[in-house]
Amino acid sequence: MRSPANSILRLALLALLLLCPPRAQAQAPVTPSFPENAPTPLSVYVAVYVNGVAKLNEAAGTFEGNLDVQLRWRDQRLAFNSKSAGTDRQEFSKEAAAAKLATIWTPQVAITNLADKAARIEAGLFVYADGSVVFFQRLQAVFETPYRLAGFPFDTQDLTVRLISTTYDQDQIRFAQDQRDLHSSGVRDGLVIAGWTPLRLDFASATTRAWNGDMLPAIEARLLVRRHASAHLFSILLPFLSVLFIPTLLTLYARTDAASRLATWSGAILALVALNFTFSLRYPYLGNGSLVAEIVTIGFAYELMMVAVTITVLNPQVADKLSNPYVMPEVLSFLRWSVPLGLVVLLVTRALLTAL
Repeated sequence: MRSPANSILRLALLALLLLCPPRAQAQAPVTPSFPENAPTPLSVYVAVYVNGVAKLNEAAGTFEGNLDVQLRWRDQRLAFNSKSAGTDRQEFSKEAAAAKLATIWTPQVAITNLADKAARIEAGLFVYADGSVVFFQRLQAVFETPYRLAGFPFDTQDLTVRLISTTYDQDQIRFAQDQRDLHSSGVRDGLVIAGWTPLRLDFASATTRAWNGDMLPAIEARLLVRRHASAHLFSILLPFLSVLFIPTLLTLYARTDAASRLATWSGAILALVALNFTFSLRYPYLGNGSLVAEIVTIGFAYELMMVAVTITVLNPQVADKLSNPYVMPEVLSFLRWSVPLGLVVLLVTRALLTAL
């Protein structure tokens, strides 16, 4: 037989269950659907304003930037009566903006070339009476960008910020710009970048293939900057020209024998090898196709040519067999001005072609 205590306990538990029913499971938040009756592809307008740029790192392929990124689109479901509301727009900032964005449809635009995921971001949101939405972000972050260094130190670079819709393909949305966005975009007046001159801000549309084969719309904001070449020319050209021209003067103008001239050029070759090693340590990001590498190659070719001149034209034992004694002085007189001038013309021409 059941004891009275057990019966009373069962009745108490049953009453507790009736008074306190189990909690319903929390439902996952519903993602707002694509705007109804909106033309496709839906236009998402983009504006980018550059407040500051610093720490351009060619070796890492990064730069640090302070940017304002603005996105605009229209969703008729968000329209409201401005007279009854007493305002033509609703404003949200920081946490309030994030909370509001979670309840409305957004084009799911992300910046895909952030090198530092812990970027500092300040957000703001405006919803206008006609359903227009303006989403504003101010970012202080490190961005990845490709550097083209073949023309160093006469190079110009595109500091790129790449925006992609991570959810909607090019048939659903498109990035666009009208006069309002172009007016809102640009570079801060008086912007100073150490070692560089900012030129202009350009935009380029593109597409990116997603993992499922969809073509996602993308747009790139590119800040064009030009390097201050003078900061590098002195440290590159002065030792390079010293290594070549000092032995040239000693060879073509000093009265010495062929053995001494060959010893001078042997030392010049070793000095250029050491200088090339110094350049590789100072500019590790420069490849074999850079202007600096080509200049060093020209230097080695010049030294080998001067070694050949030393053991032939400037060697009496060989020169007498090549021509009569009246011709060789004329050849030497021609070499004294044409060889150095030819080297200078070759270097200047190659630099100008790279700068252009």
